[in-house]
Amino acid sequence: MAILGFLTLTSNADAPRVEKEFATFPELTTYGIHSENNIVTVAETSAMEMEGLMRRIRAVEGVIAVSVTSYTIEDEVEDMTTSPAAV
Repeated sequence: MAILGFLTLTSNADAPRVEKEFATFPELTTYGIHSENNIVTVAETSAMEMEGLMRRIRAVEGVIAVSVTSYTIEDEVEDMTTSPAAV
């Protein structure tokens, strides 16, 4: 499991709509709008799927920028122990 914390910069007018759209992404949890146009968000998905998720987030109309604040990978050791090379 990869866990990514980030702020999404939007215009003041777009922030509530973008936050509602993020609520439709099962991988995302939002924690409100900070300073009128920054959406505080945490994403949880596999490390392999994170890049695609970030593309989907950046494609949301009204998203100006995504600033990563933290990134943690928890599932890599488990994946390595089940790979053919580890056997």
